[in-house]
Amino acid sequence: MTSEISVPIQLFIEAQHKGCARKLQFFLSLKLLYRCGKAKLDDGELLFLELTEEIGSRKTILKYVDFLVKKGWLRYNSRTGYYIIKSFDRIRKENNWEARFSFPVDFDSYRNIKAITGAIIYGYLHKDFWRKVRRKKSVQIKGSTYHFLSPHFNYKEAPAPLSVLGICRIFQISPSTASRLKDAAQKQKLLEVKKNYGATIPSKKAMELCLDYNDKRNNIVFYQGNYRFQLIDTILPLFLFKKRKKLKT
Repeated sequence: MTSEISVPIQLFIEAQHKGCARKLQFFLSLKLLYRCGKAKLDDGELLFLELTEEIGSRKTILKYVDFLVKKGWLRYNSRTGYYIIKSFDRIRKENNWEARFSFPVDFDSYRNIKAITGAIIYGYLHKDFWRKVRRKKSVQIKGSTYHFLSPHFNYKEAPAPLSVLGICRIFQISPSTASRLKDAAQKQKLLEVKKNYGATIPSKKAMELCLDYNDKRNNIVFYQGNYRFQLIDTILPLFLFKKRKKLKT
């Protein structure tokens, strides 16, 4: 058994959209345990999986198996009595997922689906932000200008401003979900998040009145003894994506 597998990032994003993170976790456990690509899933193996995955009943685990069969990620071979576990590259090909980015998981991390999903979403947009800066040489966000400094600039060590609202529009998730995913990734030390605040606001009521005529979302928070605008968080991924091979045409 290998200690690590490289999981296509689209699996985590799809699981978030379709609310099947728990089933994805079960599938990843199969991928980690059965490196040969097949499993009997008889009574003994199912009991072991129930214990390791903390699944409360045989009925629930059979629902997970049935879900994966309908999804096409498991295929039962009636002649041999084995379930065939579909490869990640075949899943990519069937879904036309040409993006090669993947996230490494092992027995210690595969259960942290929400944290990994948050890391993937914010980590991918971190790469995209600095790609745009490099192409345009500079990008301005809410009064702050970010320059591409030199050909030797290492974006992997540079935080990027990533708006929760931007995340919501791109990945079609709610602001509360985007915030929870970010917090989960930060808790697992997959992201470094810095809160940013603007200058002191002399009068909160007067400023709120002005904001009634502003169509942009602005948050006023009480920080270090004064009311201030809460600016966009700057985020630095603390992990590296891996790449899977290109899909054959």
